[in-house]
Amino acid sequence: MKRVTNKMLTDFIALVADKKPNNIQDDNASCYYSKIDGSYLTREGMEDKLKFLLKLGIVEQLQNRVNNADWTTDIGYNPKEQKWYGWSHRAIFGFGIGSTCKSGDCHYRPENKKDYIDTQTNWWADSNHLNIASIDSIQYGIHGVLTTWTYSDDTPNKSIRGKITTQFSPYPVEYGKGEWDAKTLDDAKQMAIDFANGVS
Repeated sequence: MKRVTNKMLTDFIALVADKKPNNIQDDNASCYYSKIDGSYLTREGMEDKLKFLLKLGIVEQLQNRVNNADWTTDIGYNPKEQKWYGWSHRAIFGFGIGSTCKSGDCHYRPENKKDYIDTQTNWWADSNHLNIASIDSIQYGIHGVLTTWTYSDDTPNKSIRGKITTQFSPYPVEYGKGEWDAKTLDDAKQMAIDFANGVS
């Protein structure tokens, strides 16, 4: 990562952000919002987030993955690397032409109902979960996948060893592409969007 001076940070903020009063009652701090779509960047006095993006070279197209001004900025473009980045408070990752998406990746989006059921089963597959099964189900009027498993004798929490538990996951409104490769920068942007969704 490159060294960022205060002037570089100030110039960057002026380029990508509008400073406005925030919309939280009883709070006098101003906030920075994306010039692209008005999404939230950070509060005044907490510019380290923007400094971090500048250090990574993510200096263009700072916006929200669904262009929603009520949400936080979570994708941006690094023109030097020719990569789109997606992030949340948990992780950040960049995607360019040639990037791949495989089952199990954070940016993986199942391509159909069967793939979604398999993805739910695979999510729980580790040494602490036995007899994992996922089935099509309706819970509280919502259509989705009900996954059941038994906690193994190796589970760190002794009180749940041998117990059966379930997890319900509604089907997505829209399916993704499954496994695929980014052939264009628009594809890379979609991977960054999917990554931001996956880690949010």
